[in-house]
Amino acid sequence: MRRFVAMQKIAGCILGKWAKLLVFCFLLSTAAFSVVFVWHFAYSGHRFSATNRLLYNPRKAQRIDNMSDKQLLSVLERISLKRRIADKIEMGEEERECLGIDLEIVQERKPTNLFTLTARAPSWVGAVNKVNAYAEILIDEYVSYRKRDLDNLKSSMQVRMESVQRHIAEVEGEETIVKGKSGVAAPVEFLTTINSLLSDQRRNLSALGVQIANEEIRKSKLESAVGDIGPAVIANATEIRKKSDMLAAIDADLAKLREVYTDINPKVLGRLDDRKAVLEDYEKFLKEKGIQGFSVSDIGRIERSAAELAEVGTRLVVLYESRRSLEQEIADNEKKSSELVAVIPSLERLRVKRDDLERTKRELEDQMDNITYLQMSIANDLQLIERAGGAGDKNPISIKNFALAAACGFVCTLVLAFWLLAAELALGKVRGADELAAYGDVSIVGSLPKSGTLPDDERKDVLGVVALNYCNVELPKGIVLVCRLPGSEPQRDFNAALDWSLSMAGQRCFTLEIVSSSGFEPPEGSEPLINAVKKGAKGWFPVANRFSFAPTELQMLQADLTAIREEFDNVFLLMPGGLRKGGSFFSQLLGVCESVIVCVGADMTPRSDLDYVRKHILEAGKPMMGLVTGAAANVVRKEMESRK
Repeated sequence: MRRFVAMQKIAGCILGKWAKLLVFCFLLSTAAFSVVFVWHFAYSGHRFSATNRLLYNPRKAQRIDNMSDKQLLSVLERISLKRRIADKIEMGEEERECLGIDLEIVQERKPTNLFTLTARAPSWVGAVNKVNAYAEILIDEYVSYRKRDLDNLKSSMQVRMESVQRHIAEVEGEETIVKGKSGVAAPVEFLTTINSLLSDQRRNLSALGVQIANEEIRKSKLESAVGDIGPAVIANATEIRKKSDMLAAIDADLAKLREVYTDINPKVLGRLDDRKAVLEDYEKFLKEKGIQGFSVSDIGRIERSAAELAEVGTRLVVLYESRRSLEQEIADNEKKSSELVAVIPSLERLRVKRDDLERTKRELEDQMDNITYLQMSIANDLQLIERAGGAGDKNPISIKNFALAAACGFVCTLVLAFWLLAAELALGKVRGADELAAYGDVSIVGSLPKSGTLPDDERKDVLGVVALNYCNVELPKGIVLVCRLPGSEPQRDFNAALDWSLSMAGQRCFTLEIVSSSGFEPPEGSEPLINAVKKGAKGWFPVANRFSFAPTELQMLQADLTAIREEFDNVFLLMPGGLRKGGSFFSQLLGVCESVIVCVGADMTPRSDLDYVRKHILEAGKPMMGLVTGAAANVVRKEMESRK
């Protein structure tokens, strides 16, 4: 973001430099385009224009969408229609080439179904004939296009209708197969009947179970009433009754005899003996038949119980048979119901599918009827409601033409400004302190004039003010690297003014110049340090290679600087011959200094060199001060006035 702001400021400085040229370019190009546009419209084939109007009002039909106003406009704007107009009114080749702009159709905003046609021509009659022919051809084109569109739609619906009918026949065939497998014509209705019958049969089966349970209980009671001796009693009932009757007869005789005689009477005793013999025979008979604990009066009860037991047995047999038959019927009906339940979902799916197909078929039939209805009304959908009777003459000297010329001139000026800006940024020179300050990371010390452009007194004042500005910059100034970029002028007077200003501020200054060791001879009276020599407030540090310090040279330089700092407050490191790209010489010097003075020449130092230096200084994390040399006299005076 910071770099973007800096580039904006630099671009502003560059464009300010070329402001007069850009204004001249704008005025010149606007005037040129104005002449071209006025001449073009005055003598071109667009001088006269005529208009008419078409109204689009199609009939409505359900389920068939009409062409929208925008769709109609896209159909009517085709280039092929304009060629048909050229053929109809027999245009020449030049007029044919201009049809793209000579004819236009515009959709009105309100109402949107109203279209305005405009035709331009060199003559009044030509514009009128052209626009009326345009309207007739557009109406014919709409009719033919809409007819083809509806015919294609009807054909596609006919194909869909045949497909739907084929699918309906297939579904009906599947339904017939499924019904054949089920064995009934109406599986759903038959399943309802079977389920109702099953419900009744299950209720009847439950009732039969109750009857059988009741009869079994009655049978159990009758069997207990008959008991174990019941069959034997029933089988010997006649003999038992006979013997019982004999005993009863004897007892009757005894009763009559006892009315006359006593028990000791021989007649009574004889009948008693008879009775005993009959009783013994009766008991013996019962014992032989296995009948015990039985009285003659039980025979009737046992016989009745046996008869009822036989009747109950017969009834149970009938009930058992009815239950088996009913259970078999229920099983058969449940099997049939299960088969139908498995079939009915398929039938229901086929029925739903058939209903959907039938509904689709009806919709297609309705749509085809609507298409037939729309085909009958195509000729009246698009109507010419306003026929052109005259044409208008367009004035070539108009504000619109001049505004268009100004816009073209502005575009040309923008292109020139962009080209100048790109060229300046890529190949241009640093203009001065304003551009240097635009970077935002350089503290500006000031600008020094070109040699000989200011009187000596004024030049001294400028040097003093710039030196004072350097003193006021709140940056570390222990060891300061002086980086003179290509194009900057050496300022010996400035060094003296700077030394004087620092001395006035109580600072002791020392200048250490890096020199080549080849051909270097220490000045007379100089004092040696570790590797450097000094004489007063100036020293020299010889190096073997200007592209890189040897490790021992760098260690000796640091040691010499430490020794110099013990005596002086400020040390200025001067590079020989200014900055050189390549090698690690500059980076190594940045490592031993505390801040940097970047000297640039106004309109002399390439921006690429400044970017190179700034990149290395920022990577080293050193603060920068900027000094501009070779500035114009008026620029220096303006800076002086702004400082007052």
